[in-house]
Amino acid sequence: MQRSRTFRIGALGVLAYLTFVLGTLEAQTPAQGARGRVLNGTTQKPVPNVEVQYVKMMQGMTPVAKATTDREGRFQFQEIPGGSAAPALLRVEYQGATYSHPMMPGQSQPGGIEIQVFEAGSDPKLITVKEHAILLHPNGETLVVLEQIILENRSSPPRTYVNPQGTYPFTLPKSASQGVKVTVQGPEGMPINQTPVSREKANSYAVTYPIRPGETQFRVEYSLDYQPPFEFSKPIDLPAEQMHLITPGKEVELKGESLEAIPPDPSTGFVGYRVTSVGKAVRVQVSGQAPVQSGAQSAAESEEGGGSLTPIPPPIHQQRWLVLAVAGLVMLGGFVYLYTR
Repeated sequence: MQRSRTFRIGALGVLAYLTFVLGTLEAQTPAQGARGRVLNGTTQKPVPNVEVQYVKMMQGMTPVAKATTDREGRFQFQEIPGGSAAPALLRVEYQGATYSHPMMPGQSQPGGIEIQVFEAGSDPKLITVKEHAILLHPNGETLVVLEQIILENRSSPPRTYVNPQGTYPFTLPKSASQGVKVTVQGPEGMPINQTPVSREKANSYAVTYPIRPGETQFRVEYSLDYQPPFEFSKPIDLPAEQMHLITPGKEVELKGESLEAIPPDPSTGFVGYRVTSVGKAVRVQVSGQAPVQSGAQSAAESEEGGGSLTPIPPPIHQQRWLVLAVAGLVMLGGFVYLYTR
């Protein structure tokens, strides 16, 4: 059976998330407090004596109230300083990982709120790189590179992968310039900026973000000095089950071994290549320039002008992929969607 996967990249994801929450609040009545329990998803037992923080997202993610679970893992906030009619979340730190639950004032919680945490594990085999997509966007003398990686924690019983040395290692091409930007989007769905830690090997980094059960998305952005034809060579630290290379149009050509071209998407002109064999590195020759009037550039102009991007759902009975990117401006923000079926 074929499966579909959606890559979603949002440099403005936090703003979009808060906008959604604020829109939801308009039709709701403020709550006076919150109660619930903390449950260990690994052992299926309550978690006693852990701190639960009430965080208001519009106040710098600073806790405004705290509670401690009892022997049954239960907690309660009688009153929330400044009221509870604002975007908020409940946050729990457990064995080196942070777990959150969004708060929707006025939402009915008959049995209280359940916050699930997991036992920590340090075995790298807890995670699998499910998909890895690399967008190559030549723009003048610069090659903008945006990588989207989906990690999946399939552990059973479920555990959170925690490793102070790094949960996701990666290596940049030797000619990478102007640093690297990393964003992580966990199961809660809100993008979080991460500061990668340098490793001993040159151009090698690691992110220490805990990988919870389920899917976690990583976005890695950087740029290279570009002069076509350009030899793009990137080491692969963790091979993926599926890997794709993407260009913003047929004007940008890729040549290399183990590449299987996918027909251009008619709505954007984006071209995809399936990497049929992933070794210790991906090497391709890049030539050409991104089209000046690409669908992605129009999306960028819409974004700058206050417009919004609407995800296009993949067809149910047709194998296809779709990428929407901000042409030449992906380092500044925007969205990338990739559907693989």
